[in-house]
Amino acid sequence: MATLERIRSKGGVLVAVMIGFALFAFIMTDLLSSGSSIFQRSQMEVAEINGESVSIQDFQARVSEMEEYTRLNSGESSLDAEMVNRLRDQAWNQLINEVIMGEKYQELGIEVTSAELLEMVTGTNVHPTIRQLFSNPQTGAFDKEQVINFLRSKQYDPTANFYWTFVEQQIINERLFSKYSSLLENGMMVTNQWVESEANARNTKVDFNFVVARMTSIADDEVSVTDGEIETYYNNNEEEFKQDASRDIEYLTFDVEPTEEDREQTRQRLLEMREDFSNPEIDAAQFVRINSDIPFNGRYLKAEALDEEIRGFVTSASENEVYGPYFEDDTYKLTRLTDVAQLPDSVRARHILLRQNPQNPNEANEIADSLINLLNNGANFAELARQYSEDQGSAVNGGDLGWFRQGMMVKPFDDASFFGNKGDIVKVETQFGTHIIHIQDKGVPTTKYQLATLGREVTYSSQTYQNVYSEATKFAALNNTAEKFNTAIEEQNLTKRYGRNLNKNDRQVGALESPRQLVKWAFEAEPGDLSPIYEFGDQFVIAVLTDITEEGTMPLADVRSRIERQLLNDKKKEVLTERLQQEKESGKSLQEIAESMEEEVQSATGIDFSAFQVAGAGVEPALVALAVFSPENELSDAVAGNNGVYLVEVTNKEKAEVDTEQVKQQLARTLESKVSYQLLQTIREDAEIVDNRANFY
Repeated sequence: MATLERIRSKGGVLVAVMIGFALFAFIMTDLLSSGSSIFQRSQMEVAEINGESVSIQDFQARVSEMEEYTRLNSGESSLDAEMVNRLRDQAWNQLINEVIMGEKYQELGIEVTSAELLEMVTGTNVHPTIRQLFSNPQTGAFDKEQVINFLRSKQYDPTANFYWTFVEQQIINERLFSKYSSLLENGMMVTNQWVESEANARNTKVDFNFVVARMTSIADDEVSVTDGEIETYYNNNEEEFKQDASRDIEYLTFDVEPTEEDREQTRQRLLEMREDFSNPEIDAAQFVRINSDIPFNGRYLKAEALDEEIRGFVTSASENEVYGPYFEDDTYKLTRLTDVAQLPDSVRARHILLRQNPQNPNEANEIADSLINLLNNGANFAELARQYSEDQGSAVNGGDLGWFRQGMMVKPFDDASFFGNKGDIVKVETQFGTHIIHIQDKGVPTTKYQLATLGREVTYSSQTYQNVYSEATKFAALNNTAEKFNTAIEEQNLTKRYGRNLNKNDRQVGALESPRQLVKWAFEAEPGDLSPIYEFGDQFVIAVLTDITEEGTMPLADVRSRIERQLLNDKKKEVLTERLQQEKESGKSLQEIAESMEEEVQSATGIDFSAFQVAGAGVEPALVALAVFSPENELSDAVAGNNGVYLVEVTNKEKAEVDTEQVKQQLARTLESKVSYQLLQTIREDAEIVDNRANFY
């Protein structure tokens, strides 16, 4: 377990550095295998990936495994809802990757052998993940003996065994994908013709003048698009109009907020506590820990570091005097002056850290006493720190921590350093172990104040909660149709909110807190249905379903105007191209053509084929290509771009030497990059995936 504890601190980056494949889930007993009907099985199917069915039990086992791994890495005993949702999404993506890539590996006979795995773990080419986990903390070098010892001992520790199995499967999956992608990379090549073409494009920089005929110069009624043209475009480009299933809702929120009566009750409660809080015999810090909504902060602060209201109080108050109640940050507060001290802003110290030995709890304390005795008899602190201190960061510097401000160290260490005297050598216990501290120097002391602040956040009472709930219930009862819902909102001047294009797996609707149930309801309701009253955080919500969009191809009626606009623009480009071409063939200069088109001649300098955009034109790859490949001092043909139609006149061309070998290497890296970033995405796009997660989460 000791080794596992150490590698946990390094394991947090594992998920990020991997391709994203996870350990295959523990195979659970099929609860539906005996006497189950096909209908029952389909009810428990969370996914179908390329014909392979995945049950909710298997998927949840995978999620649970990922949650356990995350808890081990973070040291946390529980995960919040946001993290669980994130891990669920990650498990989903990894499930898809494993299934679709597993088919590819099996088809091509790609595998990772036992010998290959051993080489990745203990060989000469250790996998980066293993190298990171088992590096020597002092030297940073990989320690193969640590790996071997861990592998020998993990069988006696189920937690360590689980952790290792998870990591091992990740590196196997990463190596499988690496082999597959390497096959594609090796099958691609950069041809000499490609290199030559790219080099020629890069070795030319041009200065040019240009005129743009913008589409806005032609009114919509000057061109026309027929119904037949729209239908033909629609039929030939159906992929453009694919849509996911979605829902639109309108909803009303009833916010549960503290009333003035709630505020006054909180203030009165604090007034009742004021007498006890100001009692010198009562420990102010303990009183705050028990009764306050804000934690006790024992730091000593200068008056100028305090809020103006409190500053005026502390500079004239007596010790244990209490100020308040006063209102700040939605909280009523009482502040007690607990101490005034002369303290420096910073201290310089060095230390020797001795960690606790679980088998001998007194060992560190005994060694510390022996070392202090040596120091008191003239021993060199720096040499002892280098020899004995387990704080490796400071030990190499003789234990020197440099100058530090109050609050930068844990409290016992902080107190010993700031309240001790220059030159003192003191022993202190903290959660890190036993420290021997040498206070080397202290800054100039100034007056500082320690305060204890008792705070009670103003929250709504149960009566306020009931009143708002009753209001929501009454609204829902009286306005139980979509028409009544909208009429009431208008008559009562309420604020309607909208949730548009909700997908079945969405977990967010506006600013609502965890509104997953509302999304699920939207996919079960019919247009015009009103939802039950939902409670999300401090809000009650009533919604109406306004629209349903089914998965598939958008109806022509929904995209008709979009297609018409595209076709109108295309026809405008055709008209403008013809006009500009005629102007050019008439023998006019670029300036004369610009004047006849009521445009201006614009200029661009130093443009090469790699230019992303042209000033005055925007992102126009067609314009860049036209300029680079047009002859010098000749008017080009008219070419349509994204934003209009262009004529170009190149005024200067400069040739530059281009390293063709460097170009070839860059093109090769581009190909390799495309494989890395697009391969998995492309395979996923071609897969047949049925996502039923919304039925379960």
